[in-house]
Amino acid sequence: MMTAPLITVIMPAYNSVQYIEKAIKSVLNQTYSQLELLIIDDGSNDGTREIINQQQQSDDRIRLICLDNQGSGAARNEGLRRANGEYIAFIDADDYYDQNFLLQGMRLAEQGCDCIVYNYQRFNSDQETLYRVEPTPLKSYSAVWNKLYRKECWDNLSFPQNMKIEDFEVVPIAVGSAKKIGFVSDTFYYYRIHQISITHQTDINEAREAVKACQLLFENMKKKAVSFNQDDLALYINSFLYSHLYTCMSRLSTKDEKKAAFNIITTYSKALNKQVFNSAKTLVAPSKSKQLRNDLMTTLFNAGYFNLGLLLVNSMAKLFGKRGVK
Repeated sequence: MMTAPLITVIMPAYNSVQYIEKAIKSVLNQTYSQLELLIIDDGSNDGTREIINQQQQSDDRIRLICLDNQGSGAARNEGLRRANGEYIAFIDADDYYDQNFLLQGMRLAEQGCDCIVYNYQRFNSDQETLYRVEPTPLKSYSAVWNKLYRKECWDNLSFPQNMKIEDFEVVPIAVGSAKKIGFVSDTFYYYRIHQISITHQTDINEAREAVKACQLLFENMKKKAVSFNQDDLALYINSFLYSHLYTCMSRLSTKDEKKAAFNIITTYSKALNKQVFNSAKTLVAPSKSKQLRNDLMTTLFNAGYFNLGLLLVNSMAKLFGKRGVK
């Protein structure tokens, strides 16, 4: 009888004492048991490492790797370097898996899929929301964790270090490296939303990182010789830039900061859309109504009417049933 392929699950951890035990147990209790769990502790000082050590004593599939405050990009890269598995999965230390997460993915891997994409749930103490994705590189959601990959998808590819935006510029490349992509709709990854999430902390550097992330995406496409449908790529990048522009405008403190962030993002987006996507738009949108929203919003922001621009976006979002930022 053939041995089942080994899956390496990579979990970066930093000061996750409140949630990490649940995350670890959700991996160890998988119905697909042929796995190793690499936990990369990035200098925790709150008792996280003690919980990992306790769990390690009861299950030898856990391997603890210690780094010193290098960031989750570096932690994930270290996990990829140390992985022994034929397949790779990721989980954040404050999230958890459905118990059949890996089994469902491996059923499709046995059918020749090199990357398997999952729908996922976002949750907090009040509610859960199902997010539906599509099994394509640019529509599978840019997070690294709602997928299972054949290890070769990550050859010659790594996460940027010293950046908060880490997934956008690498995940589509990993998915796009797959010869065949599978889709699981009935088993979910559970993503925790809480106020100390890194995504809730904003400064002017977010605008700079958003531009840098787009530049790295193009670099990775070239390095890995991965290409995408141009319309899909335009929407993937423009939606990302729109999201970060909205975040900067709604969360930055001063008018000067907002103006600077606006200039950083739109100078890049205008040039990119003109040169690469043959569009005169500042931010390309997927529909006429959203294009009108984007055009009005950028016109108001450009004139310094930041609150009015945000009011417009939020009012139109109510009409379309969407908030400004997912």
